[in-house]
Amino acid sequence: MNWHVFAFLMALAISYLATPSVRGLALRLNVLVPPGGRRVHTQPMPLWGGVAIYGAFTLTSLLVMRFGAPQSSLQIPIVGVIVSGALILTVGLIDDMRDIGAGMQAAAIICGGIILMTFGVRIQFLSNPFGDPPILALGKFVSWLVTLLWIFGVTKTVDLMDGLDGLAAGIGAIAAGILAIMAYYSAQPHVVLMAAALSGACIGFLRFNFNPAKIFMGTGGSQFVGFALAAISIIGAFKVAAAMAIALPILVFGVPIFDGFFVVLKRILNRRPVHVADRSHLHHRLLAKGLTHKQVVLVIYVICLAFGGTALALFWLCR
Repeated sequence: MNWHVFAFLMALAISYLATPSVRGLALRLNVLVPPGGRRVHTQPMPLWGGVAIYGAFTLTSLLVMRFGAPQSSLQIPIVGVIVSGALILTVGLIDDMRDIGAGMQAAAIICGGIILMTFGVRIQFLSNPFGDPPILALGKFVSWLVTLLWIFGVTKTVDLMDGLDGLAAGIGAIAAGILAIMAYYSAQPHVVLMAAALSGACIGFLRFNFNPAKIFMGTGGSQFVGFALAAISIIGAFKVAAAMAIALPILVFGVPIFDGFFVVLKRILNRRPVHVADRSHLHHRLLAKGLTHKQVVLVIYVICLAFGGTALALFWLCR
């Protein structure tokens, strides 16, 4: 049996079936986000959709890893993502209810990254595209610092893209799918398993999150998706030429990374706090150009696919 395809379909089914129940729970507990400000929806919307995504990813990974990644050494990183991801999700759910602020969210991401590293998920080498040696070994402190910076950066950039119906979930599904393909051709079954499960979970949720959305994934969902993508890319560490080893993850996460970079740069140049939300993101600018909600999301999907396709082409050329 192809356990990778099974993981994708299983996570998709669990997420699809669980999302309506999660939506009902959010409505009963009044976990709603009002319209207005930088938000483009027109009525209060239930949050906590990330519970369905995390649940689908976790159940699928735990049930399938015994067969798709039978070696115990391969199962440790999977458990690490599940455990640390639980912290990210929980703090995000609290933020959806009480708005705990950017500082607490950042602390949770850093703590989640530290927990993840205790399971052996670290960036221990950096490629050197400019000279000899081609691979630079990192000391323990530098390794931990670089890993935390990568995890925090990817987590927050994906979180910042969660501004339109279906946008973050679609980006997550595409990026996870690209990582799954690369891992498959790199003979890394545990990475394929996680990436396929995450992609399936996002697509199952997308049925209820695409415009007009019936539920949002919330802070917990968007940050978990970003956190899981960052972790999976570290675990994969695809072995290609040095220059491409740097380019591949940047291309896979190209849209959220470049959008986050330019938004933060613009806020700094305008002397505004970088953590204060505004309408300067790519999706806001496209809306201002006259595109409809669905058109903006589909355009960004196409851009993500173009970045991902470029990453795959470079991956195959450099194998």
